Amino acid sequence: MIVKEAMTPNPVTVELTTTLPQLVEVMREHSIRRVPVMQGDLLMGIVSDHDVMTTMPSPATTLSRWEMNTLLEKVTAKEIMTSPVYVASANCPIEEIARIMLQRKFGAMPVLDDEDRLVGIVTESDIFRMFVQMLTGEQPGLRFELRVERHRGVLSNLARIVNESGGGIIAIATMNETDANFKRVLVKEEGADPDRVRAALEAADIEVLDIRERGICGIRLIKN
Repeated sequence: MIVKEAMTPNPVTVELTTTLPQLVEVMREHSIRRVPVMQGDLLMGIVSDHDVMTTMPSPATTLSRWEMNTLLEKVTAKEIMTSPVYVASANCPIEEIARIMLQRKFGAMPVLDDEDRLVGIVTESDIFRMFVQMLTGEQPGLRFELRVERHRGVLSNLARIVNESGGGIIAIATMNETDANFKRVLVKEEGADPDRVRAALEAADIEVLDIRERGICGIRLIKN
């Protein structure tokens, strides 16, 4: 997956002179939490809802409503935006963008083309949505998490076990363990006989950490 497949194209933007009340209205109207700040076709920065909230007066302020509105009208996007700003290419792998955003602790990156024109914005919500799409399936099937040694043939062996059990793998993800000798493998499949899969994994001496029907989870709504 690349950024182009996850980003929101042609994002809503504001100008350097956009006032704080106007920023609030733009974010509310479009249900967005971040907005790029432009000067013509040039990206100058980005404003988040956090930037807006930290600029708003405290509820305990002694200012009158008229005084407060007058003060807020003087605050512009230029004064509260983050600049310089990290940007991404539309052809970047989505996992690289996720890594940078996690390291730098920000929630969005504008996307520029080869001529530095703004073509989109990718947010943590976009990345999370892609993650969910890659690792979930709508049809019934099994989800199993395994611990296997790091050597050639592990994934092909898993595919063979699932295929011979009457199913097919629809998603797979791996994560290395700290000792560098083992890895965790998450497999989503559909169509296989659960008992045959369990028996085949045991026969192959593969450690099963968790195995269950997809969609079985302890999520619930509590009303007090």
